[in-house]
Amino acid sequence: MSTWTETHTAYFVAKYGTVSKAAEALGVHRATVNRHIDVLEEELGARLFIRHRRGYHLTEAGRDFLNVASRAHDILDDFAGRVRVLQSDPAGEIIVTTMFPISKIIMPAIHEFRSKHPNSQVSLLSNTALLKLELAEAHIALRVGAEPSNDDYVVQPFHVIQFALFASSKYVEARGMPSGLDDLKGHEFVGNPRRNSNAPFESWLAKAVPENSVVFRTGNPVILEDAVERGLGIGFLPVSDAEHCDNLHQIGPSLDEWTVRIWLVTHVDLHRSEKVQAMLTCLKDLEL
Repeated sequence: MSTWTETHTAYFVAKYGTVSKAAEALGVHRATVNRHIDVLEEELGARLFIRHRRGYHLTEAGRDFLNVASRAHDILDDFAGRVRVLQSDPAGEIIVTTMFPISKIIMPAIHEFRSKHPNSQVSLLSNTALLKLELAEAHIALRVGAEPSNDDYVVQPFHVIQFALFASSKYVEARGMPSGLDDLKGHEFVGNPRRNSNAPFESWLAKAVPENSVVFRTGNPVILEDAVERGLGIGFLPVSDAEHCDNLHQIGPSLDEWTVRIWLVTHVDLHRSEKVQAMLTCLKDLEL
C-alpha cells in the first residue's frame, strides 16, 4: 500500500470515533481527515466507516482494519522506543575503523570509552580498505590523507603525524650516516615507495632514490619499523615514535610535505547518536 499517511489517519478515527477528535490528536484540519478516509477507502475498495451525526461507526471491514492497524501501531511504537534507547544509551557494539599505525594511538580513548560505558563493546578494524559508513560497515572511521569529500560524511580534523627518514645504529656502523637529504646516493632503503602513493613520503622516496636501492619492501608499518631498527636500510618512521629510541638517528629535517593528516569521519545519519558522540569525545580528548 502507498497510503501510509491515510492509514495512520484512519487509525485515529477508528480509535477516537469522531473526525474532530482525530483531527485534534493529529494536529490537522477536519477536512484533511475526511479526505484521508476517502482516499483510503477508495484504495481498499471497501467502506471502513458508516458516517452519522454522532460520529463514525466501524463496518465489518473497519473492525478488521482497526485490529490490524492497532497491532501495527504497537509494533512501530515498540520499535521507536528501542531506537530511542539505542540513541540515548552508548550500549551495544560500536565499530571503529582505521589503519594499523593509528590503532596504537587511539587505544587510550577506547579504554576511556569502555570505562565510562561498561555495557558497550568496541570493534576496532585495522584495515587499509575503506569501509563504507553509509552501509553501516563502521560507525567511525579515521581516514588518512586528503580530506574526505563525501557529502554524506561529517569530517573533522583529528591529528597530524610528521614523518622523517631514520637509520639505526647498526646501519650507520655498516654503511655510514648520510649527512642530509642530498647525501642519499649509495645507501639502501626499506619501505613501500610508489609514485602515486597516498602517503606523501612514499611518493617522495620513489622519486628521490633508484628503484634498486630499495632492498626491502613492505606495507606493514610494524615490520617496516623492525626492518629499520635491524639495519636493513633507511626508512620513514613517525618522528614522535622514533625520537624516543636511542638506536635511531634522523637523517635531515622532516619536510612539511611528509606530513600525514588524520580525519575523524562519521555518517551524517549516525553522527548525533549518543554512542558515536561518546566515542568522538574520548578520541578528541586524547593528548597526542
